[in-house]
Amino acid sequence: MGPADPRDREDDLFETESRELVSSEEFAEVADSEPVESGWVVLGMAFDDAGRVLVIDQQWADGWILPGGAHKPGETLAEAAERELAEETGVAVSPVAPRAVDDFTFENEATGETAGWNLVVFEAVADSPEIDHDPSVDDEEILDIRWFDGLPEDVYNPDLLKPTYEWCERS
Repeated sequence: MGPADPRDREDDLFETESRELVSSEEFAEVADSEPVESGWVVLGMAFDDAGRVLVIDQQWADGWILPGGAHKPGETLAEAAERELAEETGVAVSPVAPRAVDDFTFENEATGETAGWNLVVFEAVADSPEIDHDPSVDDEEILDIRWFDGLPEDVYNPDLLKPTYEWCERS
């Protein structure tokens, strides 16, 4: 049994659906991935005491992204967010609440077959703003880790992250 779906407990989530058309080769890679197997991916929108947001730069992304990754069996989505932020940035956080859910689907352009996951964005508070991670030693090809005063203009997936950021600012 998977983790509890935050849409079943939270009335105030920003919800979206994303669909990406990919080649058969790309689809085969995605369909065999940990996120598809898990069914859940978590991202952490972590803030420090100064209100800055923590973002990372990964080689595959077109812009800055939130740290995160696939949910693992036996953990809650909040625990997954906490673990992923620590793994990718070295920053310990306390999850506040889920703020957004995106049904993310890849479609094979040749066959129409689909695969995907639910992507959950958690608001979190950094226990300390100290970044204790060397991105050059990680197998996830993290190029940079930074605190920003707001979301960078070139944030990856702005249709999801900008409204989520604005929601967190109001709460």
